[in-house]
Amino acid sequence: MKQYNLSSIMNAAWRIFRKGVQSFAVALRMAWANAKAHNVAKAEAGITEETHTWAGWRDLGYEVIHESKALYKAILSDPATKNGTRVTCYFGASQVQPISA
Repeated sequence: MKQYNLSSIMNAAWRIFRKGVQSFAVALRMAWANAKAHNVAKAEAGITEETHTWAGWRDLGYEVIHESKALYKAILSDPATKNGTRVTCYFGASQVQPISA
């Protein structure tokens, strides 16, 4: 059974809802679909290490090493874009270093 971070999914649903989708139920379905798409993309790529987006690593105090290629990409729902989707790239723990002062 796959483990999902329910708090993260609920926060994502609220973020999506605030972007202007018609109802919170739709936003919650989109957030679940995004979480599942992320897990499927990670599993298909065979990645087992911790991964985050570029901004996610920055928020944790790390920077992605220059010219690192994303380990995998996931197509996620995003009502703020023209076609309603966006491609998100994920980098692994082996591709980051602490932010130098």
